[in-house]
Amino acid sequence: MNSLRNGLLVALLMAPVGLQAASTSIEGPRLGFVFDHATKSIRPILGIPGAATMGQPLESGLDLRKIAISPAQDYVLATEGEHNQVVVLATGQATLVPAVVEGADRGPDQLAISAGGKAAALYYKGNNHVQLISGLPGAPKISARLYLSAGQTPSTLAVSDDGQTLLAGVAGTVYWVSPSGEVPLLKGLQKIVSISLDSNHTALVADGIGNQIHRLRNVTGAVEPDVVAGPKEGIAAPVAAVLSHDGKRAFVANSKSGVVAILDLQTKTEAGKLSCGCTLTGLDRLAGEDVFRLTEPSNGPMWVLEAAAHQSRIVFVPPALNPER
Repeated sequence: MNSLRNGLLVALLMAPVGLQAASTSIEGPRLGFVFDHATKSIRPILGIPGAATMGQPLESGLDLRKIAISPAQDYVLATEGEHNQVVVLATGQATLVPAVVEGADRGPDQLAISAGGKAAALYYKGNNHVQLISGLPGAPKISARLYLSAGQTPSTLAVSDDGQTLLAGVAGTVYWVSPSGEVPLLKGLQKIVSISLDSNHTALVADGIGNQIHRLRNVTGAVEPDVVAGPKEGIAAPVAAVLSHDGKRAFVANSKSGVVAILDLQTKTEAGKLSCGCTLTGLDRLAGEDVFRLTEPSNGPMWVLEAAAHQSRIVFVPPALNPER
């Protein structure tokens, strides 16, 4: 009996220690990551849509300049330091360790990551060229260098997951940029503010002044352009348009109205709209199916779209606390 009692006592005394040790190794869900411009650091968004908070900045010891976060939330593509070298930072650890992208020129003016995060594009205004990165995130390398014609400065870029297709919005034209030059796919737009390209080589193009969303199917073949939405569908100064995970819907962030329009691409009709009551800045994909960040982190809340097929909503993430010192 005494031995049994002693055994129970030891177990009770050890239980809190075991529980505490287990709790330090268990991590809750992460909605994704965001670049905090105030601290020039990467912060995790902890939790799930509707119940998320901003985490403490991840340690890196780097002077981060430009950044792009993978849609899969597994790495950050960035420039760092006074020489603006291009690095990849895996987000799986509390401390970000840079891996230099071999062969990448320093100081790109634009960074663009593909829809699945497997490839990226770096644009350099000085020589008006683009370097394509493949092998992301584990083995990044420069796979191609493409040159744009003189005066062809892109407002936005989109690259395919295989790193073989690059689209560029220049003035009012969308080009397919290839080693042999630019091929115009869509002309006559007023201001191209975003291009998104999915794995099926279908692109969505947002015209920020023309207030239209264009679709380009089969961009590397016999391209099929059509207009899927305009002012009648609630398009008002769009800043971004992206395809849903299944390719059946599109989401458009409208800066003039502060409304996210949800489009049915089969019927080309408005399937819904959600008002943010905020200044929409984009549609940056987060973890989960069709979850997007709508605004940048600031002193106020950060807004997130959860666009589930059965019910869509806009929720907020409270502002970040000051970093621990």
